[in-house]
Amino acid sequence: MLLAAAVLLSLFGLKTQAQSFDGGALAGVVTSQINGDGYAGFHQIGWTAGVFGRIPTEGPSSWQLELKYCLMGAHSDVKEVEYGLNPMDIRLHYIELPVMFRYDLSKFNVNGRSLDFITLEIGLSGDFLIRGTQSANYENNFDNPAWLFFSVTGNVGAQFDINDRLGINIRSMNSLTPCRLHPEVPLLSLRHYYNIALQATLTYTIIHSGR
Repeated sequence: MLLAAAVLLSLFGLKTQAQSFDGGALAGVVTSQINGDGYAGFHQIGWTAGVFGRIPTEGPSSWQLELKYCLMGAHSDVKEVEYGLNPMDIRLHYIELPVMFRYDLSKFNVNGRSLDFITLEIGLSGDFLIRGTQSANYENNFDNPAWLFFSVTGNVGAQFDINDRLGINIRSMNSLTPCRLHPEVPLLSLRHYYNIALQATLTYTIIHSGR
């Protein structure tokens, strides 16, 4: 919370230095799974919240930096348990630092209506694991050293502006580096564990450049 407050203060300070700058807050839900754990489906429900700063570049594009908390992990489905898999629950608490390149569709229109309220985005995130819990057969067996403190995530998404302040953001997040190493395979193998998540957030612009 103190870090988020510091970032918000920095955003207000940058406003005085940048003629065109947006900053605000976001919050929403996350559904996730872990590729490689033997379970399937986005059954783990979590949440995310944070702050963002956005600096436009030439034309309809901009860069957005974010600082946010995100709860991801995996959860067994009822059918998986019925098929013989153990009940399982993994919850991974991350601090994420996404850097996103954004491109709004103001140059496009449909039936004479501009699509400037839609913005596409792509970028990378550095994710820092701050806490985790893991249970199998209803017993807690989380082993911190087994999970990596840092991982890199690829992000692809779109934002739909409701008005100048409010927007809805939909994003797909996929680990590019493992969140946990498999103990029986080589370091560079693709058979490690990777976070996969879908995120939906409501964004609110506090600092608005008027652009």
